[in-house]
Amino acid sequence: MGLTLRILFSVAIILGGCALAQPPVSRAAPAPSASEAEKQPAGARTPASTHAEGELFTADGSKASLSDLVALARTSDYILIGETHTVTCDHIVQAKLITALAESGLQFTVGLEMFSQDKQQYLDAVNEGNIPLGEFSEKVGWKEAWGFSYALYEPVINAIYKYKIPLYALNFPFDIAKKIGDEGLESLTPEERQYLPANPIPSKKEQEEELQRVHDEHVELMTKGKKDKKAAELAKKTMAQYRKRFFLIQSLWDTGMAEQAVAIRESTKKPMVILSGTGHVEHGWGIEYRLAKLDPSAKVLSVVPWRDTSDIEEDKGDVQFFCPLVKQSRLGFTLRMEGGGAVVTAVKEDSPAHEAGFLVEDKITHVGGMEVDCMMTLHKAGVEAAKEGKDMVFTIIRDGVEQTLSMPVPEHPHAE
Repeated sequence: MGLTLRILFSVAIILGGCALAQPPVSRAAPAPSASEAEKQPAGARTPASTHAEGELFTADGSKASLSDLVALARTSDYILIGETHTVTCDHIVQAKLITALAESGLQFTVGLEMFSQDKQQYLDAVNEGNIPLGEFSEKVGWKEAWGFSYALYEPVINAIYKYKIPLYALNFPFDIAKKIGDEGLESLTPEERQYLPANPIPSKKEQEEELQRVHDEHVELMTKGKKDKKAAELAKKTMAQYRKRFFLIQSLWDTGMAEQAVAIRESTKKPMVILSGTGHVEHGWGIEYRLAKLDPSAKVLSVVPWRDTSDIEEDKGDVQFFCPLVKQSRLGFTLRMEGGGAVVTAVKEDSPAHEAGFLVEDKITHVGGMEVDCMMTLHKAGVEAAKEGKDMVFTIIRDGVEQTLSMPVPEHPHAE
């Protein structure tokens, strides 16, 4: 695939919540002191930074309990839970919701955007009990199938194994999407076409407008600043020609997942929890819109993350859970993921991180001998260090120089 289509295909994935490998720093205001809080007028919105990670809210911003969510889910045929793939908190919440549903006695399946239909044979082996939990990532080819760190998804997979919940692949192979973008739908072989939805459902006007906005922003980004103005204009025209294919891929992706979910529900006679990028869930534009067309009598519940960068938007989902794009750790530092590690953006005085000598702008590259490719690595390192009764050992880069810092494990590392 040419560079242009690689860029546009990436944008389609971004809308599905598959971006943010380098999340923006939270813009939430700091939590008010007790005296400042007393001065706030009645009914003032509570700053996001005062909420606990994983806290649940209804669409109008009212707080909800886990039992409230379970009650809604138990009367639903499809429960869509959105995520940003690189945000640890999102996956921890997904695992908690799956656990709560299982412990309520609900019998359900889990559909995954992370796997294409040609990988279902591996998930069948999991469902049949032929792949132990410790071998899941390797046996199902996680790295090749999805690409995002398996450590991020371990809480979800652990819950699925614990309660023996059947797993199903929902999307079509990535290579087919790339081929459509590069050569068009007509280039597919009959074998490749079998994975596509029979009747692709075009995007709603609102979703298409959003897709167009993101597409055009990326076109502008890729051509901005080019010295050769004629070449820049030609590049814009060339990239714009692929817009229809870009829209088509998104429609095929959402329709394909919805079509698979409907077929599986009809076959198993069980409701399905669908885990996918939040862009496929928010506003009911993606999977839910297609489900309404394919299974009009079914009841759908949408659950999406709420970030700390804006107020809750009522039309984003039926239930929203609070997960910031940065990690405020119990260790006393705030982190954001960047290429090659986690960058310290703040250090709380008299905290374990402060006592260990961490400074703002330190980049943590390894902890406990593990490469820090996601926030979940810190959690795993804390658990392992606690088990062994040892300090957590961090490798950091400060002012271009690598060094090591050690920190005692907090009392409850599992809460990290």
